[in-house]
Amino acid sequence: MQEPEEGQPIGAGGGTLARRISMADGLRMVGISKLVLHAWERRYERHLADRTETGRRYFTPRQVEHLKLLKQCTDAGHRIGSIIDLPPEELRALVRGHAKLVALTPLLEAIQQMDLPRMRRLLAEHLQEEGPADFAKNTIAPLMREVGRQWSDGALSIAAEHMASAEVRGMLSGCLAALPAEPMAVRAVVTTMEGDQHEIGSMLITLLARQVGLGALYLGPDLPASEIAQAARTWNARIVCLSSLYGRLRVLEPRLADLRDRLADTTELWVGGPGFAELKQMKGIRYFADVASFEEAARDLVARYTASTADG
Repeated sequence: MQEPEEGQPIGAGGGTLARRISMADGLRMVGISKLVLHAWERRYERHLADRTETGRRYFTPRQVEHLKLLKQCTDAGHRIGSIIDLPPEELRALVRGHAKLVALTPLLEAIQQMDLPRMRRLLAEHLQEEGPADFAKNTIAPLMREVGRQWSDGALSIAAEHMASAEVRGMLSGCLAALPAEPMAVRAVVTTMEGDQHEIGSMLITLLARQVGLGALYLGPDLPASEIAQAARTWNARIVCLSSLYGRLRVLEPRLADLRDRLADTTELWVGGPGFAELKQMKGIRYFADVASFEEAARDLVARYTASTADG
């Protein structure tokens, strides 16, 4: 069979067409050298290019796109070994996350320098541009995650972290007031468990829940299980949402089990945040790794409820 020329489509009839891109052109498009490509393939035993019937190596457009994503992720600081097997959608999410962090560089610099007026001005600009819910998801969530990481690494002072947290809490309080709780058909209560004063995560998910149509009632932080369960019954909540920034599992797990026992079987218990990251799977408790997955689940729950009532 005659091989198509480089750059020409291959395929048959009306099927999907692909182009053969030469090694030189593909590497130039990606921005890596042949040595880097060979190192990735050899070290991780991956075939990142194809061969013609005569042994010439070439790329398809999909392979070039994959390599571009790998290059963008490594440029952002990710180790190639930890990402080489990720699907394209996850690589794109990493690229978007890095782009968000780069966009937040002026804010992070203001926090590091404890320049409160500049920090307030930049936060206000983001809020005005994005609106309360997107501000919470796209600015505050990645900002505070990075602030926490820098504080943990010793790159940010405790005082600067406290300044940032206090200002963000104040702004989120204003956002909650601008997007008040309504007694919607699907309701939730949001809080943190007894002894946990870190409320920014719970304020974030309250905003996101309200944005997608949940009647989310924010209870503030630091509530015992008995009070959370009572609030859920009074509000007729379908979901109880908890966040935790710094949690000790030996303390959290029995408290979660106690709360789960106190809730009605029809009330779901959703948890998220770094404090719950190492939580073992517990019956009747759903863990969310990030605010985006929480938002998707909340939107899906509202849609399913709306569809069921319409059918009824």
